[in-house]
Amino acid sequence: MTKYNFIKPGKKTKEWTAARSKLKQIYFEKGITTCELRFEGCVNNNMLSFAHRHKRNDPKCSHTYDGTLLACIPCHQKIESDRELTNTMFGLLRPV
Repeated sequence: MTKYNFIKPGKKTKEWTAARSKLKQIYFEKGITTCELRFEGCVNNNMLSFAHRHKRNDPKCSHTYDGTLLACIPCHQKIESDRELTNTMFGLLRPV
């Protein structure tokens, strides 16, 4: 029998797991169930995740509706490494 050593989730992982459950409900109630970004190559309602306004290791990161967008993985990857595009899209979709 093989024994597995799993890393136990830390505080931030537990916080994100709880926040993600709440975000799913908020987005569902708002009728947002597909990718909000819709860049070329978008897979619309497949492989969805939450893209954050600020990187998750940034203290300004918030796991809130205003701090996230619902995005498919291809669109999420486009804004992940482009802060200017991230700021532009959040400015359009979640103006502060």
